[in-house]
Amino acid sequence: MQRLIWLWLLALVVSVAGPAVPVSLAQEDAAQADGGEAQDPADGDEEVPAGPVDPAQDGGGVWGKAEMNAKRGPAFLSWLKLIPVILLVLLWIVTADWVNRSSQMHGLGYGKWNPIIFFPFLLGIMVLVLVPYYIAGISVLTLTYFVPFIAYTVVHNKSVEPHEKVFTSDWFRYTMAEMLSKVGIKMEVERKADYEKGAPVDLTAYGGDEQTNQGNLITARQSPGYLLVKELIADMATRRSERMVLDYLQSGVNVKHLVDGVWHNGESRDRESGDVMLAVMKQLANLDITERRKKQTGQFGAKFEGVQYICPFISQGVKTGERVLLEMRGGSQAKLLTYDDLGMREKIKNQWSELMALDEGILVISAPPEGGLTTLTDVSILETDRLMRDFVAIEEVHHPERDMENVVLNTYDAKSGQTPATILPALIRTYPNVYIVRDLVDRESAKLLFGEVEENHLLITTVPAMEAAEALLRILQKKVPQKEFAENFTAVLCTRLIRKLCSECKVAFEPSPDMLKKLGLPPGKVQQLYRTPKPEELEKPCPNCNNVGYVGRTGLFELLVADDKVREVLLKQPKLELLRKAGRLAGMRTFQEEAILLVAKGVTSIPEAQRVLKGA
Repeated sequence: MQRLIWLWLLALVVSVAGPAVPVSLAQEDAAQADGGEAQDPADGDEEVPAGPVDPAQDGGGVWGKAEMNAKRGPAFLSWLKLIPVILLVLLWIVTADWVNRSSQMHGLGYGKWNPIIFFPFLLGIMVLVLVPYYIAGISVLTLTYFVPFIAYTVVHNKSVEPHEKVFTSDWFRYTMAEMLSKVGIKMEVERKADYEKGAPVDLTAYGGDEQTNQGNLITARQSPGYLLVKELIADMATRRSERMVLDYLQSGVNVKHLVDGVWHNGESRDRESGDVMLAVMKQLANLDITERRKKQTGQFGAKFEGVQYICPFISQGVKTGERVLLEMRGGSQAKLLTYDDLGMREKIKNQWSELMALDEGILVISAPPEGGLTTLTDVSILETDRLMRDFVAIEEVHHPERDMENVVLNTYDAKSGQTPATILPALIRTYPNVYIVRDLVDRESAKLLFGEVEENHLLITTVPAMEAAEALLRILQKKVPQKEFAENFTAVLCTRLIRKLCSECKVAFEPSPDMLKKLGLPPGKVQQLYRTPKPEELEKPCPNCNNVGYVGRTGLFELLVADDKVREVLLKQPKLELLRKAGRLAGMRTFQEEAILLVAKGVTSIPEAQRVLKGA
């Protein structure tokens, strides 16, 4: 409504301008300038009588001229004089809008300041329109704009934080920097609250309702530990740290980072700064700051370099003090959407895609604990066609997985004693084509699902395991019907994650014949392998890997497709070594073979392959 009134005022100013000067008056002024004689064009050459003219008849003299000007309207009758008026009105519109928003934001009483800004300027417009003197009118209009505006600015600056003040030297410098940045010119400027300084990280409070979270954020910002938490998040993101452990000891705080699945020591911190930093994290997660013994769990949000992270937080009292586990979820983890993103070889990708497209059977997906099981399962579902078949997922309500398009979610509540078997009878009557049950929690659920497989349905399930053969034994340990599983089992895909050498600092070397023999590579097949650089080979820290030697991870994949021999072993002698042997006879490439292939391609190193294959 206010903006409509402002635009109406602008339209009023423009409309009252009218034409510059009426034609008849212009002709009269020109005639008087030539000697005081005026000639009517309609009279041709007729002479005008000489002699004195009655002022009452022609309005002559000073008083007549003033009266004539008064009849011409406002004090401005040319566009040149109208321009300052239009600029003042536009400036006032912007100012009034700012006062309206600012007074509400800072609680300065918009009901009081809006009329103070509005009505004096409206009076100034009326004076400008009615007073026949331009200078007087424009002066009054200028005063009615600046006086209320300056008054509000003084009150505003006394009521806000230093970084929120306007028309100060810092404000002008900041505004100039903003304008220059739009044309590509950078200008150093410092106009920030204390909590805005430090690392370019935005923190968000979670764990309560909107009002509680906002209060926790405001409280956290007042602590010096707030900047320390921002630096901590920036450090984790820069290091690509998935987790951080903070061990609070009497003498200080020990720090460890989990980068690409391997723990690295970080820089220790003093106890004092560590305590204020911990208090801020607990405040942001809506936890008890004073509690240092009991286990507390929560989370807060962070944004760094345009990437949004969720930061789960766990604190637990220990004998030496307190241990804190901080995670960062987001960033590159959210970009794994295809088999290529996982590093799957073309042959395995084609095989697994064909298996996922089957109409019946049991497919098992496995990985070591925290080794990519959820990601591999999600990508497998995302990469298969979910339009021509009906997919249903059965999940525990308190442990939801990723929402996926064209996958109907069905949940059960384990805390209430429910299992997949509780909801399966009703779900079976909807005739889905594919069941996704990530955890076969009991024999009854497995029996119902295996019965559906025998009725030409596909079951996709998961289990933690170190290798494909072990995954089959883990399924049997769940007390599933062994005969039905052995007869309907189709394939198992297992993955392990292996670090990739840093492309910027990896060092090539020529392998010896003995090394090639141990790797099972023919002589002359591979001319060079790669390794991480030695400390003396680095002139300065590598900006790509921070001298870790590795950047990112890729997958090793073991695909065991069932044949008669594999099913026979499952049914009669389900032992690890026998399953391994049967899998190799069925054409399975082992993790060791997959790792050597990546070593030969220069993707990873021999020590990294040995680390990942340990226990395989």
